[in-house]
Formats: sequence, structure tokens, C-alpha cells
Amino acid sequence: MKVWHLDGEYDAFIASIAGTRDKQKARVAEVVERIKADVQERGEAALNDYARQFDGWTRDYPLKVDTEELKEAASSVGREGMRILRGMIRNVTLFHRSQKQARRTYKREGLTVVEEAIPVERALVYVPGGTAPYPSSLVMGAVPARIAGVGEVYAATPSHDGRINPYIAAASLLLEIDGVYRIGGAQAIYAFAYGVGSVPKVDMIVGPGNAYVEGAKRDVYGRVGIDMLAGPSELIILAAGVFPPHIPAWDLFSQAEHDEMALVGLFSPSQEALYSLLAEMGRLVSRNKRREIVEKALAANGFLVHYTSLDQALAAINAIAPEHLEVIGDELAAEQVRYSGVTYVGPLTCVSMGDYYIGTNHILPTGGAARFSSGLSVERFTKKKVLVKIDRLFLRKYGERAAALAEMEGLYAHGEAIRARKELL
Repeated sequence: MKVWHLDGEYDAFIASIAGTRDKQKARVAEVVERIKADVQERGEAALNDYARQFDGWTRDYPLKVDTEELKEAASSVGREGMRILRGMIRNVTLFHRSQKQARRTYKREGLTVVEEAIPVERALVYVPGGTAPYPSSLVMGAVPARIAGVGEVYAATPSHDGRINPYIAAASLLLEIDGVYRIGGAQAIYAFAYGVGSVPKVDMIVGPGNAYVEGAKRDVYGRVGIDMLAGPSELIILAAGVFPPHIPAWDLFSQAEHDEMALVGLFSPSQEALYSLLAEMGRLVSRNKRREIVEKALAANGFLVHYTSLDQALAAINAIAPEHLEVIGDELAAEQVRYSGVTYVGPLTCVSMGDYYIGTNHILPTGGAARFSSGLSVERFTKKKVLVKIDRLFLRKYGERAAALAEMEGLYAHGEAIRARKELL
């Protein structure tokens, strides 16, 4: 991991983060474009070929997993496992239920506007599963969709040699998912964005994924809605006070183990603490069961930052806009961070608890998208339906002014459309 000194290296540090993100996007753009063309041209045959290439399929399987197969896969999940999954679903439901929007009516003299949240009809929850299964992401995507009133909720997940992970199968049954499909990667995104063979076209695609999934989501936005750009995981820790080094070490590992392209780093005012952390990470990394992925992520995208000015450190964090931020040691500093996907405050509040059991959503913007977008919510599955009505009084008062504005813009018919209604007054 590279150690940066913010005094004197601020611009170079910010540029290095931006450069890393841009390189990732450039690498995947050409690949996902080829996948899109292949899926559009060959349909399900292409999906099967990619499953053989990436997921170890030895034969073709039905893309949609039937209920009996889901039940059989879920049968290996014990009573305790089911209890834990139900508990997560309950906590996520409790938090997201309060996000549901009520019908809103705006009135003033002569004018009535009614706004109502209308859910999309069909949504896909993409569930990563290439290097690890993520039933938690299925919960995070499906629960707010159900609360929003989405008519049909589907799930897509990679499956090693066609086998659905038992915990994903169990979560699918508990959430009453309308269709589970054993396909992953960029090809799954394109299949559901366009509708391919037995794969339905959806209105909205949500869920985290690797850089290729993120690239495909970026490409299909406009044909379908997406939650946000949610690619390789990111974590920055602002350790403004004294900390036992093994705690942030495991936090950094926890996000690095997602993906070798994950970005993780820690800010501290103490150089001694930074080097103690480096030593501790070197000692602990051998205990990680996903050591190879962790070490690649730390080598490629890991960093430690020494700062002397807290304001400068906060400015850097706001510029990076990380997916996850942990603030340890100076909780007031958390109030000054405007741009993060989510901020966890205090030594007890780690990302891992947010990933599973707090109830807040863990599908969050990455790659700096937290500068302009937020985590997944009930609202993201809806669009605004707006009904507007004016009466004679309003038209008399403002009609000619509106027509004059049309003339300012050189739009003759706009003005005449207003004036034509004078005979109705």
C-alpha cells in the first residue's frame, strides 16, 4: 500500500484516485460492447456460451430456475440460517418502509397539482456471485422494490456449473422473487435490458457488481432505469484519533476481499499509527481466506494518507466521494463529509454491520458517483405521476404573461395555444 503525505501531495493523490477509476472504466468499455453485440445477435446461445466460459457450465441449463430446484437448493440451509435471513429481511423492511412516499397535493388560487409515486412494473435485482454469493444484495434490492409496489421482481446471479447457491435460493423463496435466472456478468444486464428469449425485459435494473456489470449498466441507462453506478467496492476510514490497528485492518480487508479492483484507504494524523497499521495488516493478511484477492486489491488500489490539517483531509474525502466512509476518533468530523455513499460513525459502527443487519441499504454509488447520487431506496423504483389543472382565474391572471414569454423565445405556436383559450374564459 502506498503512503501519501497530504501536505505537498494533495493534488497528486486526488489525481491518482481519479486515474485509477478512469483506467478501470476504459478497460471494461470495449469488453462490454462486444458482449452486448453478441447477446443481441445470438440471444440465449450467447448467454449459455458465457456461462460455460465464466461459470464453469459443462452443459446447457434452463436459464430460469424452477421453484422445485430453488426449494431443493434451499433445503441445505439450516434453521439458524433461515432465522438469520428472516432477521435481515425484517430489519431492512423496517428501515425502508418509512421511505414510501405519500400522495402530495399542491394548491394555490386557481391551480391544483397532484404528485403521486408510481412504481415501475418490472425490476431486476442483480446478485453478484462470481467469487462469493451475496444473498444480502438480493434482500437489499428486493425489499425496497416490494415496498414501492413493483409488480414483478426478478433476480439474476451467476451459478457455478448451473448450481444456485443455497442461501440465494433461500432468500429468493423468502422474498417471493418472481423469477430467478442463473446468469451473471454484463451479459445478464444486457439480457434483461433488451429482453432475450425466455429472459424478460425489465424497466429497472439494480444491484452491485464488478466493473463489467457497472459498465453494462452505464451503457443501458436510458433504455432501462438503473439504481446508480455501483461497481467495485470502496472504503475510506478517517481515523482522526488513536485506534487499535487490528480493527481498521479487518475493515480494510472486509472491502478488499470483494474484488481485486476494490479501492480502500485510511487517513490518519499520526505517521506512527499508519506504519503500525501496515505492520498489523502484514501480520493478519495470512489469516484471510480470500487472501489472494485482498493482496491484489491492496497492491493495486490500497493507500494510507498522513495529514496534518483535518480540513484538508475532509476536502480530499469529499473530492473522492467514496462508497463507504468510517469515521473513528472525531465523530464531529462526520458532519462535515457531504459526499459519501454512507458514513458510519464511531468505533462500533463498521461497514460489515451496515452490509447485513442495520437495515440501511448497502447498494451504494461508487467511482465518485456519491457526488451526485445516493444509495438504493424505495423512491428509486418509482416515477412521479403529475396531474395539473388550472381554472379561468389562473389563466386570466397569467395567460398573457406566459404568451409573452413564448414570444421572447421565438415560439409562436406556444403563445397562440394560450391565447386560443381566451374564448373559453
